[in-house]
Amino acid sequence: MAQKVFVSTNLTPNILMHVFSCLEIEGSFYDSEYGMKHHFTLLDDEYEEWNGHAKKCMTLGCNAELYAVLFQIPSFIPTDDIDMILGSFDKISEALTEGSIDVLIASYPELFDTLSTYAPKEVFDNHFKKLNNHVETIQKVIVFFKKILRGLWERFYSEYWEKEGKIKLLKRAEHLNTIINPINIVSAWHKVLKLDFPYSEFSAILVEATNTVATNLLAEQVMISLKAEDKDVYKILTHEVGRSFLLNTKLFENEKIKVIADSNIDRLSMIIDAACLHIKGCLFDTLRIRSDELDPYVVPGIKEIVDIFGTIWDTMDEKNIFEVISQTYNKLSPIA
Repeated sequence: MAQKVFVSTNLTPNILMHVFSCLEIEGSFYDSEYGMKHHFTLLDDEYEEWNGHAKKCMTLGCNAELYAVLFQIPSFIPTDDIDMILGSFDKISEALTEGSIDVLIASYPELFDTLSTYAPKEVFDNHFKKLNNHVETIQKVIVFFKKILRGLWERFYSEYWEKEGKIKLLKRAEHLNTIINPINIVSAWHKVLKLDFPYSEFSAILVEATNTVATNLLAEQVMISLKAEDKDVYKILTHEVGRSFLLNTKLFENEKIKVIADSNIDRLSMIIDAACLHIKGCLFDTLRIRSDELDPYVVPGIKEIVDIFGTIWDTMDEKNIFEVISQTYNKLSPIA
């Protein structure tokens, strides 16, 4: 049975990104225009209190880990109400105290069963161990987030979510699924890469208060903006499914790639984006996607990588994606 690719939505990433946008939390993919429009939904003393927390957090050097525990991990846990969200933060707080993700795996076993497919467990344990070094400061941030979420829910967001936010997000998701359903993105990538898709499904979660092209919510989920155009959603989903084929635990089990990941994970991530950009062009005819407009993943600095990857890929008779990634890295970072 073909693995399904679909668009959905969820309360948690929407209310969290609402807070991130209002507070303008750096590196969180927030939408400043949305934040300015909804600035009134938080209290003046909440803004003032956050400024104090933000200054302390800036000195810790844990931005990626903080983003994981304040947004990615709670957003990965589906919720229907504010109590469920606050409960997930309680579990995250316990995991912080222990310096391990084991608490979350035990609390949500069915949900986190794909985590080892996405990345080795030690990657997540390292997040919690790093934050555990500053546990008192981070615990205060989590207490603040719980307080601000509860107040926002009671003052504004519960009514907004039920009467407006959820309705327009679900309507948009329904429209996008009508477009996506006739095509099989997973099968198209499988035929090119000769790899099995590691997940049973893949979902894009619509979020209103973000301007990101896409950012992952762990494993088989990505967040995309409500404002994304139909044609861009096609390209985003095709690209992100390709990334999910490649950027997972199996990649890190390849000896050549593991060396690259250990030394320069950011460069490796860019090479994978370049690989998806190049191969995606070959899929557009199959998936009936027009390719004459700029792809949202074309960012400064990536064209050189696409060209190098494409030259190696196109001239390889027996295509091995991991070998091409390795050769591309070596071309970009020659040994002196």
